[in-house]
Amino acid sequence: MRVLLLALCSVAVSCGPTPPLPVRVMAIVPVETGSYETREVSIQTLSNLATLKGSVAELVGANRLIVDPNDPLQRGGIENLNDEQRYEVIVKDKGTDVRGNFLERSGVYWPADFHTWNMVTTYWNFENAYLYFQDLLASQQPTKTPDELNKMKVMYWPELRINSETPITDNALYLSFVKAFAIAPFSKENKVPMAMNLGIVGHEVAHKVWGKRVYNDEGVPAPLRTWSGEAFNLLKSLDEGLADFHGFGVSCRALSGCRPDILAPSIADQDYAHQRDVSRPDACMDEGLRSALKSFSQDQWVRGRELYLYGNLWAVTLYQAGSKTGGLQKVKSLQVALLAAYDDDKAGTPGLNQIINRNVNNPMAFTPEVVAESIASHIPDIPLRTAFCGEAIARLQLQCARPDCADKMPSCPGTTRRATTPCAVLPPLP
Repeated sequence: MRVLLLALCSVAVSCGPTPPLPVRVMAIVPVETGSYETREVSIQTLSNLATLKGSVAELVGANRLIVDPNDPLQRGGIENLNDEQRYEVIVKDKGTDVRGNFLERSGVYWPADFHTWNMVTTYWNFENAYLYFQDLLASQQPTKTPDELNKMKVMYWPELRINSETPITDNALYLSFVKAFAIAPFSKENKVPMAMNLGIVGHEVAHKVWGKRVYNDEGVPAPLRTWSGEAFNLLKSLDEGLADFHGFGVSCRALSGCRPDILAPSIADQDYAHQRDVSRPDACMDEGLRSALKSFSQDQWVRGRELYLYGNLWAVTLYQAGSKTGGLQKVKSLQVALLAAYDDDKAGTPGLNQIINRNVNNPMAFTPEVVAESIASHIPDIPLRTAFCGEAIARLQLQCARPDCADKMPSCPGTTRRATTPCAVLPPLP
């Protein structure tokens, strides 16, 4: 009976006309209670419901992606290939269209199997991430759109092996080196799959925005190839921490409202989920994390949790500055300012893109103080800028000679003072 139903539904959707926009469809989404439940949603950008393709995202199935330094085609290093060459040697199977199975009831399309539920929910999540960034850009200039998020390639259920014989499972990733997202197969059933987690998809889409605006859309950016020590560690942590901050922002689009702990619904390690919570008031640099930031090698940093814990300090700094100044509306103002700080070629307020490019051969000049100054210079609200500077000085242990940090961060108002709680001043480095 179930096989017959799926066959009939597939024919009904794939052979009939594309439903008019917005498409009314059932998906698994976060609801008012905070749990994930089946609800009707409207998808605004689908052009083909059966193949889950639209102006925002295009799902592709049956991919096979292998990163292997022993592969004869990759032995010269994938960083030495251009984007097209890298895609050709890594994506061993370019994939095919996915196919959703639906039952239409009173104009609402119901997924008829698990993968269709998952794919529809995934598309809805990508669309909401797009709309979040569109909204931030519109706050700066109504005609701006996040063009880098048009027709995002989403590889569904791929065989994905990165320097390992063991395929990656239970994950959703942005793979900058092939300019595509991957929705890995599930092997666990005790939590919300990551592709169904709106905040996690928002986090991954934020990586693509960062890559386009900060790294000029380079698949393997120059500073990640050549930098080491504190500059490399700072750069990698910014990407992760600020992606968490934007992932939290995307979560606010759900019926459940904003979720600062975006990992919590999807991972068993709730202590770690708490450590990534962008709202946690107790987030402070400690001596161990400061030492790791300054001394860890590239390999140590990317394999350890310190990368994410330091990134979390940047996210918490932003969240707490906004929350203490005026709640979620001020937090959104900081999300707008942060996006503006990614790429700005104006002489007096260089963005992170410009600062990195200016110092690509001088990584010692890329410091936490320089990053904080760039963000501060893009916050037009003076009380909000003051709050950000005070939180940054305290939580990130910024090194300044003046109480207002104006020697390192001239955009910080003269009334800036180090936030008095909860972070104690660490002893000077030897």
